[in-house]
Amino acid sequence: MNIAIIGFGSMGKSLKEIAESRGHKVDIIIDRVDPKATHTNLTDAPLENVDIVIDFSSANSVVENAKVVALAKKSLVIGTTGWYAQMPEIEKIAKENDTGIMWSANFSIGVNMYYQIIAKAGELINKYDEYDIWGTELHHNNKADSPSGTAKEIAKILLEKIDRKDEIIYDKLDRKINPNEIHFSSTRGGPVNFSHTIGFDSVSDTITLTHSARDRGGYALGAIKATEWLANKKGLFNMNDFLNN
Repeated sequence: MNIAIIGFGSMGKSLKEIAESRGHKVDIIIDRVDPKATHTNLTDAPLENVDIVIDFSSANSVVENAKVVALAKKSLVIGTTGWYAQMPEIEKIAKENDTGIMWSANFSIGVNMYYQIIAKAGELINKYDEYDIWGTELHHNNKADSPSGTAKEIAKILLEKIDRKDEIIYDKLDRKINPNEIHFSSTRGGPVNFSHTIGFDSVSDTITLTHSARDRGGYALGAIKATEWLANKKGLFNMNDFLNN
């Protein structure tokens, strides 16, 4: 496939490396500041010979990027986080233009298996009120937001599976936590950190489930595999569709 990449930060560079190692071409790179980019704006990039576009840019550009890519009748993979309130608009773009769009807060295959493990654990913990639940995530010092998109997805799963919990608290607490709340904390520091931990805590024991990434390679590989899977598909998809099919 011929792939175009929007956003050429650390993840964009990993995507290019993995894509080319799997026999794909990356002829178009869109980035406003990186000197290795072929174009500074998506609207200036010729997409006619591109098979699929991967967007790891910024949340405020996701919808406009999706419109441009869809009008060109190309499929789109969105790895950017922080735009999910606009999901109905992205779904509408895919439907009206009869194209394929895949999104995920995290394209790591390991993380997406971790989601399914947490979902199963949540179903079990839901039966035992003696267990409280907490979460924490650690990311590198260049990450520009918190909590992570992955943390938000984990929190969503926990609230869906555990009836006695109906609110996630991400901020610092200056009070006792309420029984219906889950506290999910964030830490930023160091050059290479990507980890999430969920704890199920009782008076007698603690169960912890942790996913730790060693580098960006797993995220990039998952995104490229998802890109390969999306080829010729129409509609809006996420990593559950990829893992289960």
